[in-house]
Amino acid sequence: MLENVFNYMFLTVLIFLSLHAHGTSNKQVTLTYCYENKPVLPHFYGEGPLVPESKPGPAIDILNQVATYHPDLTIQFVRYPWKRCLNDLASGKVDAVVGRYDPFREQIARYPKTSDGELDNSLSFSNSDSCLLHKAGSINWDGETLIFDKPMSMSVPNGYGVIGEMRKKGFDIYESPSINKAHELLFKGRVAVSLSNCHMEDVPTGFEQNTIPINQSIGYLMFSHQFFERQPLLANKLWQTLSRIDAEAFYQDYFNRALSH
Repeated sequence: MLENVFNYMFLTVLIFLSLHAHGTSNKQVTLTYCYENKPVLPHFYGEGPLVPESKPGPAIDILNQVATYHPDLTIQFVRYPWKRCLNDLASGKVDAVVGRYDPFREQIARYPKTSDGELDNSLSFSNSDSCLLHKAGSINWDGETLIFDKPMSMSVPNGYGVIGEMRKKGFDIYESPSINKAHELLFKGRVAVSLSNCHMEDVPTGFEQNTIPINQSIGYLMFSHQFFERQPLLANKLWQTLSRIDAEAFYQDYFNRALSH
């Protein structure tokens, strides 16, 4: 009889442990992701606190794709001014943002690192390059030295994060409503240079694309220290998932759509 009681208790414990393990493995995790409440092209589209229902931008599409690999994960999107996103990341009110590396940000966020403590670019979120598109022979750019007759006007789509960098390089910026319009202004002689995604096809006769990037931007999915301490395994899994997603294809899709309109 004692043996039967022991067996019953043993089976009860096993069932409890099994149910507990099952519940733990399927516990839903909500990750609050913050991004700017204005367009930051080519990454994010739309303005205001809400995520656009269609064409929210390649960065949002990539995150939604990541979520499909993790059924126990729900991503909650919030849109605030960028400084608030960073402040809320520091305090743990939001769990993640995407941005460039900055030593100061390491005080408030976790970046993907190698075993040697270096940034692991194989786990980066995005790597976007911008190349110069201009009249043949009008600009010389070898990756280090930029030579052209100043002033030189450049058309850039409104909201592109690269605008500030191009002004620093000496270009007079004209902000256009779209990529297609930016190129059209160049081809009609209204501006001297435009920017492309470094893989543009069918460049018109008399124009050329310098395939050496004039600007390179590596973005990382950065987690708050609070979230990383709560979910270190999940955070690393999300970085690994990003490494398996062809982010460039998402950006190229939006670029092609912009050119077709």
